[in-house]
Amino acid sequence: MRRNRILPSVALAGVLVLSGCQADSTTAVQAEYEAAQPFVNSDTPAKHVGLLNSEDVRFEAERGLMDLSRQYFPPSDVTFRTHTFLDFDELDATDGSRGLLGTLRDDNPNGLNPNNNESFDTGNGVVQGAIILVDVYEVDWYRADSLAGISLSLVVNDSVTQNGESHKIGDEQLRSYIEVTSNKLVTYMRERFNEVSSRIPILVAAYELDSGDAASNGGYVMEGWYPQGSTGGKFTAVKETTLTVPSSAFTEQAGQLAQEFNTFKDDVRSVLADNTFVTGTCRMLNGEPSRLDLTITTHGKMLSEVMAAAQKVESSFGTFTDTDVEYHVTIINNDQPYAMGRRMARSTTLEFVSAA
Repeated sequence: MRRNRILPSVALAGVLVLSGCQADSTTAVQAEYEAAQPFVNSDTPAKHVGLLNSEDVRFEAERGLMDLSRQYFPPSDVTFRTHTFLDFDELDATDGSRGLLGTLRDDNPNGLNPNNNESFDTGNGVVQGAIILVDVYEVDWYRADSLAGISLSLVVNDSVTQNGESHKIGDEQLRSYIEVTSNKLVTYMRERFNEVSSRIPILVAAYELDSGDAASNGGYVMEGWYPQGSTGGKFTAVKETTLTVPSSAFTEQAGQLAQEFNTFKDDVRSVLADNTFVTGTCRMLNGEPSRLDLTITTHGKMLSEVMAAAQKVESSFGTFTDTDVEYHVTIINNDQPYAMGRRMARSTTLEFVSAA
């Protein structure tokens, strides 16, 4: 696939836009979703924290779901709320006995995990009582005050353990489980909630946890689209993962971006070499980088030193030439945020806001 890049001769032109200034008007900048107002808090976040220990995974699951939703629910057309329908009680699986995250049994007919006595073929061995579904995320899309659609994320394990032995779930077996579970969940929501009628389109995406790769938390592997009036979903494969930056996996899978990161890192550290770290994550979608999040962490620096580092970030950001990637950068000094910047996809402009 052809990647859009900044030409070297203009790479540093117009890099900085301070808060309140206009972004590059000649580029179709990718917009962000806006929250529906007034925003209604849900009791579900506490459930997510209890189910997924990794804050990175929790953020990636929700952010990735929004990214996958763009082609179905454009940010210019809708606003969002979360977990309007699947609240804590709907999901609850504290002891695995009830709720959607519980196991299927007579007194929990809507449980989305297999019955404790049910055999599950992983493709690498048969196990009983497999816990495959770990969590469910919900983003609700509104047009004015009317529900316009729903996006759901199924967070699933990539392996199950029985008698101390881990069994990797094969691609075919996982796909089958995701399709059956997605159909069941969509049917449940349309029957359970009056507002979620068959006229409401629903996107279901599956986020597979990675239990074996320290450089990746996992990523989305499949999505199913349920248009208005549909009784079944159209499923397509997705290849998404989030890589640690820097790491060997990042270097291998995002070669040019990794080289540009090293150049950028060296530029920043040329100003503050000691006690300064440049780290982050890179989201890969279908084999290509789609988002780079960088954190520049300094310790024991004076304001003037951090200002100099921020200015170096501004002047060096043109090092990143791929305009199909969305970039975010945060500068932290002594555990306090000093500045934040972002360059949206299809833009050549870094929007940068300082707290000083």
